[in-house]
Amino acid sequence: MNSYIVITPFFPSFESFRGSYLLDQAKAIQSNSNYKLLVIIISPFLEKSQGDYIIEGVHCKTFRVIDFPSFIFPSFFNKINLKRFGIFIEKNNIKVGSKSVIHGHINYPSLNFLDFFSRKFSCKTILQHHGLDILQKETGITIPFIKWIQNKLILKRFNRLSEHITKHIAISSVVKSNLIKINPRLENKIYVCVNGVDTTKFYVNPSKTMNDTKFVIGCVANFWELKDQITLLKAVDVLKTNGIKNLHLKFVGSGKTLNKCVEYAKRKNIDCEFINELKHKNLLTFYNQLDLFVLPSKYEAFGCVYLEALACGVPFIGVKNQGIEDVVKNDLKKYQLVDAGAYVDLSKLIYYFYSNELTIRFDKAYKIENTIKKMLNNIIA
Repeated sequence: MNSYIVITPFFPSFESFRGSYLLDQAKAIQSNSNYKLLVIIISPFLEKSQGDYIIEGVHCKTFRVIDFPSFIFPSFFNKINLKRFGIFIEKNNIKVGSKSVIHGHINYPSLNFLDFFSRKFSCKTILQHHGLDILQKETGITIPFIKWIQNKLILKRFNRLSEHITKHIAISSVVKSNLIKINPRLENKIYVCVNGVDTTKFYVNPSKTMNDTKFVIGCVANFWELKDQITLLKAVDVLKTNGIKNLHLKFVGSGKTLNKCVEYAKRKNIDCEFINELKHKNLLTFYNQLDLFVLPSKYEAFGCVYLEALACGVPFIGVKNQGIEDVVKNDLKKYQLVDAGAYVDLSKLIYYFYSNELTIRFDKAYKIENTIKKMLNNIIA
């Protein structure tokens, strides 16, 4: 049996649910192929290691990389790390051959390890890009001169190594466009595979009942400026000012802009609740409590939460010219998409769903087993 090795800097464990989609993806690859799957989690050397564990049937091992903190000059210790990684492969008896597939997530540090496997074993390599910031320029250190030097080095390394990758996977057409802008020679190597939904985890609860007295709007995202939850609050305030009193907002998440949003909701007397981060399995109950899902993010590569909500029977509103536009049907774009930051226009779309029964059905093409089957057929062919 040939190996399918996933290389990723983030993956769920028993202590953390960060990267829940990658677990769903790994399970779908495992159940829809004949490969023996292994996940290797690339962890900072000074962080607590998760070690060797199995989660929901997926076998995971942890390799700790030596790096400067705060994303300062990533790859500086690349030669040392790859030498250590070779020893790690042998010590753990990880079998790799020319028919193996190595699937890395995000540019750094995965690209370095994909290059290692490609040179040593001549196997197929995949690099999946999850964000619009392909080169992670917005990560870590902010000192301008050092950042400028660092970004030039990262770009040079990416252009040198990325062309040797068998296939690049973009999670949306806007991510693909960003990749091509960085290196136009990659265009014929890019496959768009949107983040599918595990419909055994997200579905319409048979006992779900409509909210009689309140129209409940939900949002799941970290409280960062780019997620722009304040625009949703402003839109609801517009509706409240115009006499719509029975709206209830439910936010899930934490982060830097949380206090700003809490203070705004209190000042405007908006019926609102803020919930700390939920485990992925608990989102099913949350989605099934909603009448509408809204994420007004300014900068979103795709957004799994949109389709998760839809799989639970909840229509969503997203933002134009972002990844989610790939899955919105043309005749529904006027109801489901709004310009970033346009809170008055957003209030009008919310009011439309509030006033009308518009059924938007989840397309089974976006079930994760279907998206992964298509991906596997594309990369293995």
